[in-house]
Amino acid sequence: MKLERVLKNCQTAFTIENFKNINLKGISNNSREIKDNFLFGAIKGNEFNGEEFIKELILFKNLVIVLSSKSNSKIYNQYNNITIIKTKNVRKLIAEISYFFYPKSLNEIVAITGTNGKTSIAEYVRQIWNIKKINCCSIGTLGIVYGKKKIHDTNLTTPEPHEINKSLSLISKKGCKKAVIEASSIGLDQNRLYPFKFNKVVFTNLTIDHLDYHKSFEKYKYSKGLLFKNYTNDNSIGIINTDSKYSKFFLEICKKKKIEIIDFGKKANFLKIIKIKNQDKLFNIFLSINEKQFNIFFESFSIYEIYNKICALLIVFGKSLKEKHFQIIKKLKNPPGRIEKISNIKDLHIFVDYAHTPDALKNVLSALKKSCPGKLITIIGCGGDRDKLKRPLMTKEALKFSNKIIITDDNPRNEEPHKIRKEMISKIPKKKLIHIKEVPNRKKAIQYCINILGKNDFLLIAGKGHEEYQIIKNKKFFFSDKQIVKEFINK
Repeated sequence: MKLERVLKNCQTAFTIENFKNINLKGISNNSREIKDNFLFGAIKGNEFNGEEFIKELILFKNLVIVLSSKSNSKIYNQYNNITIIKTKNVRKLIAEISYFFYPKSLNEIVAITGTNGKTSIAEYVRQIWNIKKINCCSIGTLGIVYGKKKIHDTNLTTPEPHEINKSLSLISKKGCKKAVIEASSIGLDQNRLYPFKFNKVVFTNLTIDHLDYHKSFEKYKYSKGLLFKNYTNDNSIGIINTDSKYSKFFLEICKKKKIEIIDFGKKANFLKIIKIKNQDKLFNIFLSINEKQFNIFFESFSIYEIYNKICALLIVFGKSLKEKHFQIIKKLKNPPGRIEKISNIKDLHIFVDYAHTPDALKNVLSALKKSCPGKLITIIGCGGDRDKLKRPLMTKEALKFSNKIIITDDNPRNEEPHKIRKEMISKIPKKKLIHIKEVPNRKKAIQYCINILGKNDFLLIAGKGHEEYQIIKNKKFFFSDKQIVKEFINK
């Protein structure tokens, strides 16, 4: 596609130097992906400045570089092969160029935001679409999944714009008609989904997370709200969990923008949860849709799983949701690493879960505690270069439900692991420290817990779930909680 044709569609303001109407062949903000006739987005991030990598790219033919308006472009004017585009918001313009460069033909596209539940809901939605024989995909923490197969891993909950648009373009050519995307607060703040207008936007819940990036809870909440403010049109539908403390914030955005609302929860108008009864590993849920009452049995560990499945049904069926559709829930499988029980020859109760926020950990542990006939043992850690405020809160939540806590390393990244562990117990009363043990090596922590685990005890290994890596300094090492469990038990 010609560069001029792509740029004509863009609303973001920009200027051009040394313009050449090249035949554009690809887009990336990763210098290692750049080839001849590619556009490179020189983004200034917290760790890297894309402009530092331009010197490695100058030998490519017909190169296009997008720079900040504040950048010095004169140093590149000597190269006839480089077209310079300057703009105030590099991320936004790259997203817009990616959107128009990679054509897509989807009937419906959905975005989900919130602190917890995004991945589970997206996975349930994709499973339901598959059951209904709809050609579909999901994009998020579990990667880019087309139909029933993962076609691409993602390092981010909401991938970079060129990844999202390129993937959607490729699979829509294969017949994909529906897509569901996880919209993270950071992804929204960085315009990674610009300029999509979603058919349905979804809010799950809101608790503390990513304050290392947003600096305040208000800014975090505002970023989540951008999905409803900037990525909707007159035909969009807002699906909202009214039982979240902050649902009013999202409901008000919908009302201001005159977005149709489908709500669910105990306070909802459309799908009202009247009563929840826990009956021996089954939940009997009494519901009302458009004032028609009925009850449904859910086989589930937790109430939040039920909310996630109800939300997924609403995304798929909207206001056409009926009692008969709830039978689909029996066919749904939990996503990898979400209260996932690891089968083993010793028949021990060992679970892995991705819970890495205080609220998510509380939800998982409270659910397991109700089913646990013995002791509940929990392994937790916290990621480096991430929100430090939640570290003691993670330990505090674990103490509420656990008989014993093992603090270990998660993804320490560029922080000293012992400092992270120290911060996790910094606000714990001395008398409660007897319930806590530090085992820095994650593999040894898992082995230690398995050795002390009784037949009636439960072990939760929290924080990484489906992940198969550990990040130490700037290196990624293969590491799977599930694999360590299986290797140790099957010895």
